[in-house]
Amino acid sequence: MDIFKLKENNTNIKTEIIAGLTTFFTMSYLFVLSPKLLEASGMNIASSVTVTGLMVFIGSFLMAFIANKPYAVAPFLGETAFIAYTLVMTMGYSVKSVLSTIFICGIILLIMSITNLRIYIIKQIPENIKLSFCVGLGLFFIFIALRDIGIIKFSSKAIPLQLGDIISLPVILGIFCFLLIVILVKRNIKGAVIIAILLTTFLGIVFKDINLPSHIISIPSSITTSFLQFDITSIINKNFIPVLFVLFILINIDTSGALIALSYTSGNDDKDKKSMIADSLSVILAPILGTTTPGAYIDSMTGISAGGKTGLTAIVVGILFLLGLLFTPFILIIPPYAYAPALLYVGILMCSMINKLDFKDISEFAPAFLTIAVMIFSYNIGAGIVSAFIFYPLIQLFTGNKNKTNTISWIMFVLSVIFFIIYPY
Repeated sequence: MDIFKLKENNTNIKTEIIAGLTTFFTMSYLFVLSPKLLEASGMNIASSVTVTGLMVFIGSFLMAFIANKPYAVAPFLGETAFIAYTLVMTMGYSVKSVLSTIFICGIILLIMSITNLRIYIIKQIPENIKLSFCVGLGLFFIFIALRDIGIIKFSSKAIPLQLGDIISLPVILGIFCFLLIVILVKRNIKGAVIIAILLTTFLGIVFKDINLPSHIISIPSSITTSFLQFDITSIINKNFIPVLFVLFILINIDTSGALIALSYTSGNDDKDKKSMIADSLSVILAPILGTTTPGAYIDSMTGISAGGKTGLTAIVVGILFLLGLLFTPFILIIPPYAYAPALLYVGILMCSMINKLDFKDISEFAPAFLTIAVMIFSYNIGAGIVSAFIFYPLIQLFTGNKNKTNTISWIMFVLSVIFFIIYPY
């Protein structure tokens, strides 16, 4: 195990394995949530389960052997939701076009990582704007979760939303699942989310709302329906520039932000080029396999807190996700009221970042709040992100805070204006 420099990092094999197990149980809900979100974009869910497991395995191994960091790598739910609900369902772009865009973004990200330009750009984006992206995505998750559970539903009347059938079995089980997640998390139970999902699914079987699959364990589904599904020619036009711009900004913020947060927690250098190269390669490989943007997962903090210090922790997570693919038949029967509460929980955690916003300075809070509002009320994550780069510099300029802007912010401003000019309304 010299490759991971265990003695040099004051750790051992046992500690690293325990840390890997801790991280795995914390983020194992991805087996369910990521494929379910991809299904909303029209992708085959069985294939998506396999791709998710493979991506965590490959991405975590890249992080382990290139950077020797205890960071598990997996598809980000934010990008997955953005692609499924905004780019595909709302704007009408094909999955092939979007995956092609992610591939191009990954190549750009790799070049920027090698040249250190990536960390420079992320540091030029105002902290309140980055926080607003997190809160906005959290609210978006909450909206999707409440809809999938059945607590709210779309209405054809003047009021766009209305209460669902609150006393129906799916809604009751969904509320039970969410409450169970909160209780287990509060009691520091490892794997709280996946325990609640499995128990709620079991109750669904007991109440005969869902049926057991013919077999629990099987060979993972083929990825032929998702592998190398590119359409490069479809993105070579001016109408696709907004998609490329927004997706790249979101990818850069999420991947770089996660690495910086994890580096602070683990005591590593937040400018570590090797970690950025590793996750950039994962971003390139993800669309080839047929999934959305991956990156170092914040859930890795649980493994780090359990003593994980090297890439061996990430290796353990990757292997466990690969083995988990054997249970694909069971994963596929998990109903919305069992997995949506997990998305609700994740959304609430993301929204907790709102307490870090600067409420005292209206010039800081106003653009951040408007960003969140546009993201939610337009049902368009991309529009919210781009609006931030218009609101922020203008408000700072006209409130006498020009010093809070920089060259990058005005470049973003121009690109954002172009986005709305050529947006396919």
